Amino acid sequence: MKVVVTGATGNVGTSTVQALGESQEIDEIVGLARREPTWAPPKTTWVEANILSADLGAIFDGADAVIHLAWRSSPLGTR
Repeated sequence: MKVVVTGATGNVGTSTVQALGESQEIDEIVGLARREPTWAPPKTTWVEANILSADLGAIFDGADAVIHLAWRSSPLGTR
């Protein structure tokens, strides 16, 4: 099973990616982030993309599930 996670480097996203990586049912995780992290969780490929402007159709192609956790801005005011 292939799962795409938007907001994969946020507080909830990192926990979600970690849990998905531990699941035997998940073969591939595509983590979307505005900036590619140095963290390398199991089964995860990072895609640097801004959900406001990226071609998400191409990124979501072939996914069995999409978990949408991205925000437009963070509570700290950074973009």
